Amino acid sequence: MKKYIFLLPLYNDWESLSMLLNKISDQMIYLKQNAEILVINDCSNVKAEKFGKYKNINKIQVLNLKKNLGSQKAISVGLNYLNKIHHKSIITVLDSDGEDDVHKIPIMIENAEKNDDKVIVSTRTTRQENLFFRLAYFMHKVLTLFFTLKWISYGNFSSFNSKQLKKILANNYSWLAISSCIAQNCNIIKIKAGRKKRLIGISKLSIMGLISHSLRVNAVFLYRAIILSTLYIFILLNLNFLTFQYLILFVIQILIFNFLLIITLLKNNQKEFYNFTDLINEIIEL
Repeated sequence: MKKYIFLLPLYNDWESLSMLLNKISDQMIYLKQNAEILVINDCSNVKAEKFGKYKNINKIQVLNLKKNLGSQKAISVGLNYLNKIHHKSIITVLDSDGEDDVHKIPIMIENAEKNDDKVIVSTRTTRQENLFFRLAYFMHKVLTLFFTLKWISYGNFSSFNSKQLKKILANNYSWLAISSCIAQNCNIIKIKAGRKKRLIGISKLSIMGLISHSLRVNAVFLYRAIILSTLYIFILLNLNFLTFQYLILFVIQILIFNFLLIITLLKNNQKEFYNFTDLINEIIEL
């Protein structure tokens, strides 16, 4: 029997999660199905709530991690866990803060059922942050396109048949960034959706967090970035209209970016990806 599993990384957002589960339950009415929830508790320092009953949710399971990993690694642990238990299912990944548009859940799941060879992703048409942050995020997407030839305008929010877990987890890229891992490993279908406001509080993503995220997204494509960088440097060296000072400046910037990608790759300790069970403290049901 096919299951409908929702995987949600969480750090302290238990109150938001409670509200989000109500919304997920409401959306499952359209599909005439029940859901199971797998929360990846990223070593929260706020105690978990005891949730009530939800009409269209059969089970709420919490996988408690031993240490704080960050949302991308938490999702990777959750995907590895689901791959290990081998349930035939439609898996939907979304954040627990309510910023993903839950009204797109039915259409994403329906597409995942019709296209079991693809991952359905939610591309963001609008964002709720201030103008400066939106511009910074746009620059991140342009930079990623420049060094990877991929326009990655989506985040964690995705739906797919559990058959896709083997592709997603075929390497350790999910340990860096789920979005670029999917872009690298899978065929995708894009569903447009706006980014909503957090259910409670304000967005936790800072400019420094965005820079770190951008480096991890691009580090997935490190070898492609190095090849493209070599090509760009070769082209720059053969441009006659550039002064020597500008030429050196552009080359140094490209080399620094590649160096940062290598550091990012080394810093993220992909060995933990292959030993993910060592990071799980306990699995409980709420």
